[in-house]
Amino acid sequence: MSDPFRFSSEVPLRWVDVDAAGVVNHAVYWNLIEQARFDYFARLGLIEGDVPPFLLGEASCRYERPARRGDRLAIAARVTRLGGKSVEMHYEVRRLGAAAGGERIATAKALLVWVDAALKSQEIPPAARRAIAAFEGIAERA
Repeated sequence: MSDPFRFSSEVPLRWVDVDAAGVVNHAVYWNLIEQARFDYFARLGLIEGDVPPFLLGEASCRYERPARRGDRLAIAARVTRLGGKSVEMHYEVRRLGAAAGGERIATAKALLVWVDAALKSQEIPPAARRAIAAFEGIAERA
């Protein structure tokens, strides 16, 4: 089976991300996912300056295995649905390295709401919609 994710970003762990037991804190996963999300939209040319064109509307995560000090992690990200004003994304946190072989350690999903400069929800601009749909191979509107 082929990988449904067309984008992955290696995100380094920092010393502060790991607790005294050597395990990555659950809240750190959201920082890693957020960086990968930023990288995803930057790759598509949809970030102006350092300001994403959306706000987080909803998020959930399932932690399957602990990440530990010394792990190399990559976050796979994909848009699964384009609504009128929102984007649904799915993520996989994967452990890298020969022994890990891309082992999935967490899955997450998020609903992003497209906003204008005043942070009011707005329709996803046609150019952004086309770029995401073309990259993912999905319909321009669900």
